[in-house]
Amino acid sequence: MMTHDELLSHVAEHAGLPGQQEAERTVRAVLEVLGERLSWPVIQALAEDLPAPLAAGLRGVVPHQDFNLAELHARVASRTRVPLGLAVEHTGVVCQFLTEALPPGTLHRLREALPEPMSALFTPRELVEGFEYVHLDPGRRTLAEGRPERAHSHSVVRADNPHGDTKLSSATGLTQEREQETLAAGHPGSNRPLSEWE
Repeated sequence: MMTHDELLSHVAEHAGLPGQQEAERTVRAVLEVLGERLSWPVIQALAEDLPAPLAAGLRGVVPHQDFNLAELHARVASRTRVPLGLAVEHTGVVCQFLTEALPPGTLHRLREALPEPMSALFTPRELVEGFEYVHLDPGRRTLAEGRPERAHSHSVVRADNPHGDTKLSSATGLTQEREQETLAAGHPGSNRPLSEWE
């Protein structure tokens, strides 16, 4: 089992966090949000297999909440005060290292207790297509300084224009604009002045 410091070092390195303090805050946030989705028996099993400082945060959660993967990421973003995209990446990194740190029995219980998109976060790395970090320089400590060998199958780097449909710089406009049904692009329908309409 990974020690507390090993887990935080790995998370800090692969999530591009500046140090163990930030890594611990991120790991705690992910664990607490996951705990809110679990039942008490699963929370207790998870807490027993985590280093004591991380397990402590699980004991105060309100369990049995019903929310989806998007809400999990939103809650992590809110608690760690990072943009949603970073929260998604940080959550994935934390869950991957928890997958490696937890005993198989606890990992199985955790995956069984979560709905499908969330349980997939705990797929062992060797089974996730392209999940591999290769650093050009072993002295480099963050993912941003390294070079990913292959992009994860759902990574934005696989897209030619990630989020292109929602960026102001490249969006094609609202449906009304594309179909020229806005007031600016409209066509006059009557020659009668408004004062004559009843």
